[in-house]
Amino acid sequence: MRTIVVIPARGGSKRLPKKNIYPWKGKPLLAYTIEACKQCTFVDAIYVSSDDQEILETGAAYGAVPLLRPAHLADDHTPKIVAIRQAIEDAAVGQLDRDDIVIVAQANSPTIAADQIQKAWQMMQNHALWEVMSTDANGVQNAAFRLVRKHALYNTFLSAHCGFVVAENPDIHTIEDLMALDNSSDYVE
Repeated sequence: MRTIVVIPARGGSKRLPKKNIYPWKGKPLLAYTIEACKQCTFVDAIYVSSDDQEILETGAAYGAVPLLRPAHLADDHTPKIVAIRQAIEDAAVGQLDRDDIVIVAQANSPTIAADQIQKAWQMMQNHALWEVMSTDANGVQNAAFRLVRKHALYNTFLSAHCGFVVAENPDIHTIEDLMALDNSSDYVE
């Protein structure tokens, strides 16, 4: 069984231009997500999917394989799932089996930690789940990361085979979000 990471990171950020590679504490936001995923011993490969060459180059500099996303799959209206499906069908990824795991990790959630992903991966294994997603302490899904078996990426129905891991990871969409993170006592460097 393979486990891969796909980090969707389109270039068209409007509220914080180039947010996925915006510098924070000396590194682009994307680097934190890649580094957390690299610490997970079960991860076989990390890919960055983007329409933006600078984002792809930044991802490659931190150890991710760049996957060029077609521009028509990188607009404001394209659902993330469509971009993920396109990424896993890229020749660079190779053939995934039905139960292989795809970790979808946000480039703009720099507080993602390897132990959070490991907890989700272990939960998936222990309970034969199809997907596990991150939530905040209130149980609200925060989109920082989601683990999905390949076959579930193509479902046309909601699955009952899912689990949740509490992982307080804010999404960064504005400079104010970064300032709030800088002032947060929850973030430990």
